[in-house]
Amino acid sequence: MPASMIHLLIAHKINPEGSTRFFTGTLAPDAVQFWKDKDVTHFRNLPDRSGALADLARRTPRSDDFAEGVLLHLYTDWRWDILARDEFIKKTGDDWFQKYRSEIRLSGCYAFHHTAWAEDIWGRIYKCDMSEYGEIPGATAEDLKDFISRNYKWHRENETEASSVFPPEFIRNFVDVTADEYTRWRVKHV
Repeated sequence: MPASMIHLLIAHKINPEGSTRFFTGTLAPDAVQFWKDKDVTHFRNLPDRSGALADLARRTPRSDDFAEGVLLHLYTDWRWDILARDEFIKKTGDDWFQKYRSEIRLSGCYAFHHTAWAEDIWGRIYKCDMSEYGEIPGATAEDLKDFISRNYKWHRENETEASSVFPPEFIRNFVDVTADEYTRWRVKHV
């Protein structure tokens, strides 16, 4: 699971004029509070995660911006887990979790402060009324509002160096590749 800002970078790459509901949906799955619950809502507990995502894609109407954002989030996490998280775990070993969280926090905060549109989109998401939210498996609208408020505040109040593990070049490449893959994948799973 990458930082929230990485989800927004991919969403913006795919649809820079996307609605606030779309961008909010790209953050929604991380409103689930407990890691084990996230394993379920993100399909990490399934032997065929890609199949579960394809099934969800076929059930997700392209006209539902929030649901499309949720789908993009889950796809992004799947690709990130394979391309970034799993490699980090291999290199770090059993004591990976706290180090990993620290590095993705650095990568996200750095991206926030070095992306021209980030403040505007986070502000739009923050102001989005809970009545605009769609379905959030494993979380409530209040959970999502709290998640957004905490993260928006944290990003605004902190400025960090770039991650040495997931530096800006790595993030840029991941965003470009994943956005392109998702666009082609989504066409196949309508």
